[in-house]
Amino acid sequence: MSDAALNERNANERNARGEWSPGKPIALAPINTWPPRPAVTFKWLFGFPGYIWPYNGFWLAFAALTWTFLTPNLASMATFELWWVGLLLARNLAFVTVLFGGLHLYFYVFKRQGDELKFTPQPVSNNGRRFRFKNQVHDNIFHTLVFGVPVMTAYEVLTYWGFANGYLGFFDMGGSQIAFWGWFVALLFLAPVIHALHFYFGHRLLHTKLLYKPVHALHHRNVEIGPWSGLSMHPVEHILYFSTVIVQWLLALHPVNALYQIHLAAFLPALSHSGFEKLQVTKSFDLDGGNHFHYLHHKYFECNYGGSLTPLDKAFGTFHDGTEKSHAAMRDRLRARRAALS
Repeated sequence: MSDAALNERNANERNARGEWSPGKPIALAPINTWPPRPAVTFKWLFGFPGYIWPYNGFWLAFAALTWTFLTPNLASMATFELWWVGLLLARNLAFVTVLFGGLHLYFYVFKRQGDELKFTPQPVSNNGRRFRFKNQVHDNIFHTLVFGVPVMTAYEVLTYWGFANGYLGFFDMGGSQIAFWGWFVALLFLAPVIHALHFYFGHRLLHTKLLYKPVHALHHRNVEIGPWSGLSMHPVEHILYFSTVIVQWLLALHPVNALYQIHLAAFLPALSHSGFEKLQVTKSFDLDGGNHFHYLHHKYFECNYGGSLTPLDKAFGTFHDGTEKSHAAMRDRLRARRAALS
């Protein structure tokens, strides 16, 4: 697409406040369509872009490479020792710093896309009292690196220790290699769905009176979001968020299944909180970037608790597809709730 066409698209889809939207309602993934549409679903599952490619396939390959080349031998992790725990922590700090920091530099420091396909013209806050150090980015970096990465690493450490000592991966597949690898592949394929389901229910829990103000409100300081906002959370929220790997503790036969689950949770928030609809790699090739679905949650708080991969927001009446009709329905729902409480 030419620069002129991109500029025209960008301008035509901004409202009077300068806010950009994709120009069409948010749609759930084709697997949620009823009656089923097999051809559309198959194309989405295996096409590009789709369920596997590029993101889930990329992070699966990254997890495999990390396990093969950047993780100590499993037998050596049967006892807790500072050298291998520290190695995993240093490795994870490097991963997160490069990914989150790189995207921040691209979008917000070097401004390689300007405001092209950016949801809001408002910048991230550089002088906000609600943020530690009165700076949103510094606050986000602090909570991500000081709390988020250590919690992520703790789950990874416990995973390897559990597998090394036979506490995890204990299912008996009858000695069948076909059954073993079949279950291994099935869990890899289901990992993004596990992440989506866990995220929705964990997120709804965080929006209860018990946890919102003391815990989740910290993440919602980020109204205008950037890559570092993705894992900027209270430590209690980090513990809940990364607990998605516990599903793999119960089901997985190999540590790579758990590592992939951790990586999805750790790395997907960087791009989904970028604040941009797409990452434009070249003039003719771009990648879906910031998640308009989740951006609306940061903007309005009371909608889109999960993602478009599952139908849970629709099922529980909290789905916002970005249209005025959907926005009116959200306002009516909130009025009804306030009236019931008064």
